[in-house]
Amino acid sequence: MSGLEPELLKWVEERCGQTVADAARIPGGASRQAWVVTLDDGSQLFLRMDAGTSALSAVGYNLAREAVVYRWLADKPVRAAGFRGVSPDGRALLLDFVEGAPGPLDDSALAREFMEQVNALHILEPPADLALDDLDVWSRLYREHCPDSDPLIDLCLRQLAETSPGPPERAVLVHGDLGPGNVLHDGQQVTGLCDWELAHVGDPMEDLAWITVRSMLTPFVDIDTAFGWYDGPVDAERVRYWQLACQVRNLIGLGVTGAAGGDLGMGMLFSTLHRRVTAELLCELLGVEAEPIKVPEPADTEASAAYEAVLDDLRTVIAPALEGYPAARAKSVARLVRYLDMVDRIGSTLADQDRADRDRFDMSVDAEAAHYWARATQRKEALMGPAMGRLAGTRLPRI
Repeated sequence: MSGLEPELLKWVEERCGQTVADAARIPGGASRQAWVVTLDDGSQLFLRMDAGTSALSAVGYNLAREAVVYRWLADKPVRAAGFRGVSPDGRALLLDFVEGAPGPLDDSALAREFMEQVNALHILEPPADLALDDLDVWSRLYREHCPDSDPLIDLCLRQLAETSPGPPERAVLVHGDLGPGNVLHDGQQVTGLCDWELAHVGDPMEDLAWITVRSMLTPFVDIDTAFGWYDGPVDAERVRYWQLACQVRNLIGLGVTGAAGGDLGMGMLFSTLHRRVTAELLCELLGVEAEPIKVPEPADTEASAAYEAVLDDLRTVIAPALEGYPAARAKSVARLVRYLDMVDRIGSTLADQDRADRDRFDMSVDAEAAHYWARATQRKEALMGPAMGRLAGTRLPRI
């Protein structure tokens, strides 16, 4: 009936004054899980649960803090789920269930309505108790909680420190992960903005940068068109700075949590995309025109037939027999098989290229290091590309 822990189940029932008829985990989330809770009267609630592994909580971004955001939004003209409660141990956040799904926003009317919600958020006087120097927080998260140092992240943090545009003319409540994919709609209207865990007081251009980043993952209208609906000046230089900052946070988040919620295939997909895009941004910032790599033609090996057989079983037998979260994980396993197949076919040739590049570029010079990373991340995407679908080769929108 329910996979929720007995203590959380009891708390939900006490909070609602009803018995829980069902609780189903839904796909998504890294160190935090998402559940739809159905009560005896048929009504539904949304539960976010910290699995106990969130390094974000260690630097202040916990569910109790997210609860503050939802309480603050309650009487504001920004559509978001109603707040129901946060568990005594801070591990669960209970919200009203909002109809709609986080699908594409490539419909002009829906995209414009979303941008009107951005305007409604940015016009508000931000709450003082949500003020955080967000980039410093993420730097500390990286230093204290990433298991290994990452030369690409180190290079980015150094460039961000050197090129900081300074405080904005006017601070706002920044959503912190805004854009398609974190916008619920029913196909006719926007029903709510979700996932406020990273909200903080900061530069409104950061939210615009997040919109460009998330538009790589979920279809959106033309960025210039969308930003034309923004009620305020769009500072392209500041947006570009925050694009790099957003990408660095994505990489730190992936480094801290590892595979998303234990989902190695999904984690590798996002890591591959974000690392390439980050390297491209670095090259742009440093004035480097990176040379494209030469991708070898994949050739069959002795293992190719076995990989194809596994993929066929996953595609035609296993995945169709599942639904919900298990089905999503089956698709993720298929991504891993596609990746391993490509490693078997062209991995050794790309490894030779990488060794040659490490001899060629002086990694102590930022511009040469950025050039190396642009090529190294292209190689990784050559291996992961067949598992990435339409995301392979996706570019970050420029303004």
